[in-house]
Amino acid sequence: MEKHICLFFLLFFLVVGCEDIEKDFTRHDTEYVEKDPPEEEGDTTVTNPYDPRDCWDENTVAVHNQELNDLFTRYEDGWTGGDATYSIPINENTNLWIFGDTFLGRVNEDRSRPGGPLINNTLVIESGDEFTTYYQGTPENPRAFLTPPEEGWWYWPGHGQMHDGNIQLIMFALRKEGDGIFGFEYAAIDLATISYPEMEVLSVERKMEFTGANFGACLLQEDGYTYIYGAYKSGFNKFLHVARVEGTDLSGEWEYFSSPGKWIIGEENSAPIFSNVSEQFSIIKREESYYLMNQNYALGRELYLYKSNSLTGPFEDRKTIYCTPETIDQIFTYNAFVHEQFSTEDTLVISYNNNSRTFVDIFRNADNYRPHFVNVSGWK
Repeated sequence: MEKHICLFFLLFFLVVGCEDIEKDFTRHDTEYVEKDPPEEEGDTTVTNPYDPRDCWDENTVAVHNQELNDLFTRYEDGWTGGDATYSIPINENTNLWIFGDTFLGRVNEDRSRPGGPLINNTLVIESGDEFTTYYQGTPENPRAFLTPPEEGWWYWPGHGQMHDGNIQLIMFALRKEGDGIFGFEYAAIDLATISYPEMEVLSVERKMEFTGANFGACLLQEDGYTYIYGAYKSGFNKFLHVARVEGTDLSGEWEYFSSPGKWIIGEENSAPIFSNVSEQFSIIKREESYYLMNQNYALGRELYLYKSNSLTGPFEDRKTIYCTPETIDQIFTYNAFVHEQFSTEDTLVISYNNNSRTFVDIFRNADNYRPHFVNVSGWK
């Protein structure tokens, strides 16, 4: 049975069209119900015929992070699949995980998914063996944890951080625009403040109407500022931009990096500092150097690392530090991100998500829509 479902999880993914708005989970919370796994012939998940180690730099060593991969191999009681996969350290023993489109509900022992609700965003608090999923509504009728005030809009998450004991999250508001695979667009960038440990939404502030760059895709605290990075799409390319705010309060006034090397208020003054950036990425610091970890922006399997002596670039000396073995046939990977609270000086803990252009695949096998984690060393 053909499913006209949009698999456009990130803006401008090259995937199938959306013809049935009631089943288009990129536009609103929805539910897919299938009592038994589909019986169509041919699962498009296939064995990868190549050795991915041939793809990355010979000095790099990459191994699966089994602890985190096992943690996110879940069967019930809240989150059972999602993308974006941002994280924020709450304290030494507790982490907040931030997800975009999220599956709730049961997963069978063989990893098939019998159905269940899918909502636009969730939060997960992970502390030791405790794993608590936060959303609105009830388990029988769940809704996204955060929803824009505008009717028909929805949120996908950006990065976030702690400020004054509360959680601050960048949220990207999206809306329907036109039809087909390009039938939606970024509309605004909002800031949500959430109390911890109560997990109550204290406020949602509109930082800006969207003007081209998803500021908040990655945050970096450095020298008394929080740096707010984003990707600006122009044609088939995306360019890295950066704003900053004094301290750790993202509700303060942002100023934008503009050539030649000045910080100016007003996003219209923002200047590109790197080309071919992916929609989600990481900027990290080691000793006196800054690194950009960036996935092949055209949905390729390669994870690249670039180096700079400045947090505004230029980022150069590209290395390939990993290649996702899941990327094959209908399966694609995206959303690569470095989780610094799990990383060390020499080893990066990186997550990425996979998905399928054939919608039914994510019900045949829940592992076709989830985060995967790797430890990467020897990357300097």
